[in-house]
Amino acid sequence: MRFSVESCAARCAAILIAAVLTGGMGEPGSGIQLELRPRICTLAAGETQCSTTVHAKWHSPREESLCLVILGRYDVKHCWEHYSQGTYNIELVFSDDLLFELKDSQLETVLASEALRIIREAIRYRHRRRDPWNIF
Repeated sequence: MRFSVESCAARCAAILIAAVLTGGMGEPGSGIQLELRPRICTLAAGETQCSTTVHAKWHSPREESLCLVILGRYDVKHCWEHYSQGTYNIELVFSDDLLFELKDSQLETVLASEALRIIREAIRYRHRRRDPWNIF
């Protein structure tokens, strides 16, 4: 079997172009990661609301136009146009779990989501293992 240099070069060029085109043309939103800090808010006995500063951070392998929203809280929305990463800090007071969603700029498609959960007074469910007067 004989190969000419021209046909080998043409095949290599075609393979290289196909690899570049398919690698750079992934679906919008694929590979986006969203992180929240903190992810849990613990309420002490008698507390009904959590008050904390939430740090949201996202990154993507390519530039995106995205909006960060909190489900059910229409007053909170922050958008980025043509960025590959972003951060947002917000002071929140809430009494139920919150769901943060990273959506496309038309607010139609959820590309990533993360929950901020509340834990209420877990101490009352803990049982003692021995009597407090036991010295051994």
